[in-house]
Amino acid sequence: MATQKYDSFKDLRKGKYDWKVQARVMNLWRGYTKKGEPFKAFNLLLLDSKRCRIHAFVPGHVADLLEPSIEAGKIYLFKNFTVKEYKEEEKFRCILKDIQIIFSNETKISNLEENEVCIDKAGFDFYDLADLKELSTQTTYLTDVIGVIQDHDGLRLARFNNRLGQPQTQIKFTITDGKTNVNVTFWDQLAEHFDEAIREEDFETPLIIIIGCGRVTKWKEEVDVSNVGATSFYINYNHHCVSLLRTMLSENHIQKFKKSMVKKEPPRQITIQEIKELGYDDIEVEKINTCLCGPRDVPYPDKWYNLCIRATDDTAEIDIVLENVAGQKCYGKHAYEMLDKIHENVFPEGLKTIEGKEYTMKLAKKGNSYVAKDVSHVIDFENFTTENEDAQPRPIQESYGEGSTATYHLESMSENN
Repeated sequence: MATQKYDSFKDLRKGKYDWKVQARVMNLWRGYTKKGEPFKAFNLLLLDSKRCRIHAFVPGHVADLLEPSIEAGKIYLFKNFTVKEYKEEEKFRCILKDIQIIFSNETKISNLEENEVCIDKAGFDFYDLADLKELSTQTTYLTDVIGVIQDHDGLRLARFNNRLGQPQTQIKFTITDGKTNVNVTFWDQLAEHFDEAIREEDFETPLIIIIGCGRVTKWKEEVDVSNVGATSFYINYNHHCVSLLRTMLSENHIQKFKKSMVKKEPPRQITIQEIKELGYDDIEVEKINTCLCGPRDVPYPDKWYNLCIRATDDTAEIDIVLENVAGQKCYGKHAYEMLDKIHENVFPEGLKTIEGKEYTMKLAKKGNSYVAKDVSHVIDFENFTTENEDAQPRPIQESYGEGSTATYHLESMSENN
């Protein structure tokens, strides 16, 4: 009996529908709306027996039909799908191809056992850490990187509220390949998973990490690898590139490295009475104060917030200028949204909504006034981080997670397509 012939992702082209490919699901993810709600549609990163990868998009109208048949890490036979070119504006592509595949209600997915076909557990296309800078100015492609995690014992998960008052988590570390050091920042759910992994598992050290479909950005003129929906990580993974790095470590080709950091004093919470007793030089350093706020004046007619508020706590009261950014944080709206129906000599009722509410403020001295430089709801000072994480680029959620890996820059660390 003749052996059944299957296609490979490397042969894909437009104009054909009846494709048949045996492939492993490397990853499954969804995009999110601006409100943080997941889309019904989802994305897959698939790997076939010839070590060729493709991004597959499953539209919302067939998501309920197909998702129960799919599990990340498993092997399937995928039949009947279309090939579509990316639109120019579609970004975060996880492979370096101009095409993706689209499933429909005609797509058939059949489960295959591990002994039926030989497909790697995962496939990567590594980019040299020294060459990541050229990727930091674009958002079209994602990339795979590998490196040794520096000082993993000192890693910790940071929790804070961003500029919109929304809670976020973050973990930061540095990786090296022996020649170049690159910063990595994981956000939110991926940061949580990474922190759990390094705490709960008994890994061989130093840790070697593979980051699949990472987003390359720049932060303070330094390259930083961050995450989007398609991003995944593998610690001490059974891969020949990991083995190579481990050998280089044992032969001292990779020097031990510790990034020197100046530790800042953590902020302390002080009362209004203590603020009044501070000297001018002390007030130049921004302080943090928890207070009750209430508006006293009307903002300027250019529709920017510039309110004078009186804040009180258990010790005293103080007048504070609430400028535009701080005002947006308090009200959750731009000034023009609050003041569309202003009537002359009538105080806007919407501005009174912060009366009696409790906030944490970072104050600075400006002339004879105190100015609120930052405002949030009450801060948990025990878990407060001294670094300004909120200014750093954060992950961007997209309806499409199609990404792409970079071209080959490490001959010994590239997949054989």
